[in-house]
Amino acid sequence: MRRNTSIIALMSLVLCVTSSVVGADHQVTIHRDTWGVPHIYADSPASGAYGLGYAQAEDRLLDIYSAIHTGMGTMAEHFGPQYAEQDYIMRLCRNEANAKKSIATMPAHLRAMVESFTAGVQAYIDEHPEEVPEYAVKIEPWQILTIGRAMMLRWPLGTINDEKDEEPNSKRPPMGSNEWAVSPSRSADNVPILLSDPHLTWEGLAVLYEARVHAGDVHMNGYFLIGSPLLAIGHNQQVGWALTTGGPDTADVYEMKIRFKKQLEYEYDGEWKPMKMELFNIAVKGEKPSIKPALYTHLGPVISEPDLKKGTALVGAAPLIEMTGMMQQGYEMVMSKTSKEFFKAIGKGEFNPQNIMFADVHGDIGYVRCGVTPDRPEGYDWSRPVPGHTSKTAWKGIHPVEDLVHIFNPPQGYMQNCNISPLNMMEDSPFTRDKYRDYIYNVSWDTENPRSLRIRSLLHNDDSVTREEAIAYTMDVYDVHAPRWQQELKLAVDAVGKDKLTNAQFAAAVKTLLEWNGHFTPEATATSLYKFWRLKLGNEMDLKCLDKGGHFNAEQQAQALDVLHKTIDEMQTKYGKWDVAWGDIHKVGRDEQLFPTGGCEFDSGHKEVNFSETLFDVRTKDNTARPGQFVANSGSMAVILMFFHKDGIESLTCTPWGQSGNPKSKHYTDQGEKLYSKLQMKPTWWAEKDLKANIESTRTLTVKTTTP
Repeated sequence: MRRNTSIIALMSLVLCVTSSVVGADHQVTIHRDTWGVPHIYADSPASGAYGLGYAQAEDRLLDIYSAIHTGMGTMAEHFGPQYAEQDYIMRLCRNEANAKKSIATMPAHLRAMVESFTAGVQAYIDEHPEEVPEYAVKIEPWQILTIGRAMMLRWPLGTINDEKDEEPNSKRPPMGSNEWAVSPSRSADNVPILLSDPHLTWEGLAVLYEARVHAGDVHMNGYFLIGSPLLAIGHNQQVGWALTTGGPDTADVYEMKIRFKKQLEYEYDGEWKPMKMELFNIAVKGEKPSIKPALYTHLGPVISEPDLKKGTALVGAAPLIEMTGMMQQGYEMVMSKTSKEFFKAIGKGEFNPQNIMFADVHGDIGYVRCGVTPDRPEGYDWSRPVPGHTSKTAWKGIHPVEDLVHIFNPPQGYMQNCNISPLNMMEDSPFTRDKYRDYIYNVSWDTENPRSLRIRSLLHNDDSVTREEAIAYTMDVYDVHAPRWQQELKLAVDAVGKDKLTNAQFAAAVKTLLEWNGHFTPEATATSLYKFWRLKLGNEMDLKCLDKGGHFNAEQQAQALDVLHKTIDEMQTKYGKWDVAWGDIHKVGRDEQLFPTGGCEFDSGHKEVNFSETLFDVRTKDNTARPGQFVANSGSMAVILMFFHKDGIESLTCTPWGQSGNPKSKHYTDQGEKLYSKLQMKPTWWAEKDLKANIESTRTLTVKTTTP
């Protein structure tokens, strides 16, 4: 890498830090932009990983430690008994053993990246021992790998749990996100456009870390899992990708026949085989250790207590539990130069089930509903436990990626998947259920959600998406269900509520609701009343009559207006007025640094008709310190919008808090205040020429690292 000495000369402070890892000396430069986001420049991938590890530790050291404890199954020891079951599952999946196997068998250049990343974290720890918490561990490279595995295992383990409980028909997936792509043919600038907007919790394992890395031939921009040296969501210099929850069925539950003689045994093809057993001693803070047995068959681990009276046990099976090539696939994704190369990398199958959209600077967009998918025998319902005592139900292999739901450059010129069926991804979708095996198509929650309805309509009706429109669609806070509720209100008032309009306050509230434009902006004064009215309707009325376009009858109309009247009275009591601006009670931020924000997600009662969420999705919890206020704690949290120009990728991002986890940092909540609350995005300054004018600080690390 050519060091940009002109940039460094402009800085008032350059801090040189020397650490040692076996190998030759290398230098890593970390520029922090005006939002505190690190831009890492190094001459090799391993050196870049070192700088990334150092930067992550500087911003999120506590998150790194807690993520490691999650991956190792030691959370209960340090944070309490509520984590004991989670720890047991991590150990049941042999997460530690498989992480150690992974690092021992991965190619040398990848092992060097993991080791150097760990060394970078340790370098920061050595410099700042006062920041090390009491629950710290001596970090080893293999521990880093447990984090990514723990995150990815959430999906197949969730499937196993649903199938175990025979609940395959949940209405919504367990996690939500937005993604959409536009072809050059429907872009005003004749370039692909791609949006990734994961809706995850803002604390814990799902926390994502923003960074830019230029390290030899590795270039990464976007969001990294805490404790990972490889990009999770974002782009390199040619290709970008987005993720949302959804995918094929990648896990199964087998019902085994068991018996106890000298030990537990299970039947398979008429032969009784011994179950392997281990005892896990799980330390629990403030309590006695939890000692739990783990039982294994050749199909997988036993996932619930065996029923000796019935002679049965349930076993969970998922290829991803034992697979160890996560880093190899991640590296191939990062190194891909075209959409076709990226699709090939996904074909390695080491990723959790996801809807993945991708685009490149060559003008292509693509999609695959990915996940390592067993090829199952026909004749069984694979969404529920199947007989495990016979090889007739054994997997026949793994489906190649070409078997999965996928497409390149759809003729519609756009596509979206906001956690919905492939059938609803675009108008006249080619993805019909009859073309795929049930477990490949795998849509048990095939109901359209508000986010999908909104973005598909916007994209379908816009044949020339501008840069400004793409940003507006990303930050959109319109409730697609507002018109139907305004219609119900107007019908009720016209039919049975004329006398109520003699009450000036009630009449003003009705007028405000009917004139509202449906946008959950911070300054809107109809939104609070609208939300509380609908929540109360769901609690006090049966709303099933509104399903599939139905309407309230006269009796129900009168009741709905009474509920509105009560809602107005309650808001007057709680807030001193009914027309409370949304941003006065709907906040984003941390600790006492709270700012008005838009967006919403709420539901009450019959969910098919009384669930609302905006594209820019904001979920909240009660602010216990300030009753009546709500503080955002999940939803849109690592937004990246990408424009694929032939001469380079332009990208914009937004996160809800700030780059740093340190409350004393100026970047603790600055993005929440200046971007998120104002529904705005920031440039990533991905190109070095764009970064020059936006550098806040520079630090140079001199390291010794291995370059294979």
